[in-house]
Amino acid sequence: MALSELTQLLPQPLAQQYRQVREATVALCATLEPEDFVVQSMADASPAKWHLAHTSWFFEEFVLQNLTEGYEFFDSDYRFLFNSYYNAVGPMHTRADRGLLSRPTVQQVLEYRSHVDARVLSRIDAGLPAQVQRVLVLGLHHEQQHQELLLTDIKHLFSCNPLLPAFTAHEARMPRVAPALSFRGFAGGLTEIGHDGSGFSFDNEGPRHRVWLEPFELATRVATNAEYLEFIRAGGYRNAALWLSDGWATVGREGWTRPIYWSASLDAEFTTLEYRASDMFPKLVLPPRTVIPLTVRYCPLRPSRTKARGLNS
Repeated sequence: MALSELTQLLPQPLAQQYRQVREATVALCATLEPEDFVVQSMADASPAKWHLAHTSWFFEEFVLQNLTEGYEFFDSDYRFLFNSYYNAVGPMHTRADRGLLSRPTVQQVLEYRSHVDARVLSRIDAGLPAQVQRVLVLGLHHEQQHQELLLTDIKHLFSCNPLLPAFTAHEARMPRVAPALSFRGFAGGLTEIGHDGSGFSFDNEGPRHRVWLEPFELATRVATNAEYLEFIRAGGYRNAALWLSDGWATVGREGWTRPIYWSASLDAEFTTLEYRASDMFPKLVLPPRTVIPLTVRYCPLRPSRTKARGLNS
């Protein structure tokens, strides 16, 4: 099963949705060794073990506890260890020190997940009040967010290892040729944005409201690695005119010269699959999740088009 298929929530019974999401999180860790679960590569990342525990903590804290008066927690210390930023719930372990938690062990955390899963599924079978069901669905989407974080955190962790281990094996693939780049025009006008009320949404996706859009254009495809490589070699990280002010300040402060997972020589890229040579770039379309500075005013070295859109103002 492809990673993109692991956590796709389809219309199906709630218990099946719950199993699907929870099993997908553990499946993402299938290639990890015990040592991989504990290490924290930077303060902004979390160990895989912490992700496994925190997503279980959510269901115990916000679902199971609210269904049982005098609920007895699996381990009361976990309420402190695996809270993240829910200040209203109580104090929490320092985020930057999550990698120091050699205990509980990975096996104990997996036992914790099994304990929570058994009790949640039992309560689903018995029927959940509407409000609790909404919180449970929120918890599933919260866990999907942590699945993405788990992957990005593992990628950063492995990139710090001189051995450059691969997260997962894959069959050799032929390079894809990127289609010609063109721009599609949109008339703009009065439109509505925000959640329309059907299905799940996070609170920051609403309320739905009207906005006025000026006419605009969008590229018909994403940028390729080769185009971004051209941008770098042409001095894109040395030209303040191509960056928003916050981005340019970060370039100077952090010493950015390239995307985080590209080699200093620009001849290779670290991915979760392999260390890929950049001579593959001209034929590859940039994957949607590739890390690129989001504040850069990036246009693949097409000055006339950039100027026409006021990006140099």
